[in-house]
Amino acid sequence: MNREDYSTEVTPVDERYYRPDCPELGEVEELIYGTTYYAGDGRPLLKPCYVYTPYGYDPEDTDTRYDIVYFMHGFLCNANSTFEGDGGAIGNLFDWLIYEKKTKPFIAVAVTWDYENAVRDFDSSYEQVLQFHQEFRRDIVPAVESQYHTYAETTDGKGLRDSREHRAFAGYSMGSVTTWQVFLLCADLVKWYAPLACDCWAIQHFGGAQKPKETADMLASVPTVFHLGPEDYDFWCGAGDKDQTVLQMIPQIFEMWKWVPSEPDRPQPFNKTNLTLQILPGFGHGIPACEDLLYHAMQHMFAP
Repeated sequence: MNREDYSTEVTPVDERYYRPDCPELGEVEELIYGTTYYAGDGRPLLKPCYVYTPYGYDPEDTDTRYDIVYFMHGFLCNANSTFEGDGGAIGNLFDWLIYEKKTKPFIAVAVTWDYENAVRDFDSSYEQVLQFHQEFRRDIVPAVESQYHTYAETTDGKGLRDSREHRAFAGYSMGSVTTWQVFLLCADLVKWYAPLACDCWAIQHFGGAQKPKETADMLASVPTVFHLGPEDYDFWCGAGDKDQTVLQMIPQIFEMWKWVPSEPDRPQPFNKTNLTLQILPGFGHGIPACEDLLYHAMQHMFAP
């Protein structure tokens, strides 16, 4: 099978989109929220997330509403890394995307799985990734969307479910692992997903590669649990062509496409419309690939 039979190639991003001289600049501010150490002893915590608002965002304007994306960093990073790393490149990309009307104006939130927003060892990070969905559902989304003007009319369960079409979750590397977890356990809150450069580890480390069928079985149960149809969720998956993680993603994605329900009246949950794989030529695993892939994913999720 040729690569073009199962993936689409996206182009590297022109370097001008990384420049900080966009005529219309968004702003990033810290938001402190209350949460719980879900992966540990259950003690209460205060944690930061970092909220990007586009140029022209007015806190007093309650009529204008914005789509929102939550972004999870990779291993050995923290919430600060998203907008502070690489000279603020991701914020610059967002400014240019909105300014050139390649996307609708949107809000972006940089989050972390770590209970102290500090770099941890691999096993500790993995344990916290598996529990992050609780913090996302109970604490982060209500805290952010009660303060910023998204499509959520209220931040109770109904308000967040009713606005899910305007909410996305993206992540790179171990943040991609987190993205799959959010679909598994919070699909009622999020329609759009961009898992970049890693597979689903809900069953085990590298589960999408080593147990792709079992992983696909688990992911295919989500629409039934949350009463969703194939049109109610969308995956824009991506990785560099020199990145080992693309070989982890392919077996899982193939099994997801092949998955057929046993019930005759149940639609096939995954297809090549709601689950796609993009390959970025010339890129390995790292921040440059993350930035370029996110640039393309945002245009898909928040197309004008």
